[in-house]
Amino acid sequence: MRPSRDAIFVRVRELLEQLVQDWDYARPVGPDTLLFSELGFESLDAVVLGTTIQEEYQQSMPFVELLADLGQHRRDLSVGELVDFIDTHLSREATEAR
Repeated sequence: MRPSRDAIFVRVRELLEQLVQDWDYARPVGPDTLLFSELGFESLDAVVLGTTIQEEYQQSMPFVELLADLGQHRRDLSVGELVDFIDTHLSREATEAR
């Protein structure tokens, strides 16, 4: 069964909080939190997070394309946008499986 967007957000927030627990970030992680400028993510951190998410949901997702698009447009990624990305690709998988 495909998780709801809210369940995806909760799990992504948990994963992010685990990743940043040793970093100097004390505020709560929310939908508007920015991965790179606020959480201090580097490209390797984004790769680790993408791999962890794919393992979590046992599904390949085009994180490389997402990160390339961010780099091309020189913009940051919010937690909410990441959750939307995951939700879209989990929905697409569920639709294709029918």
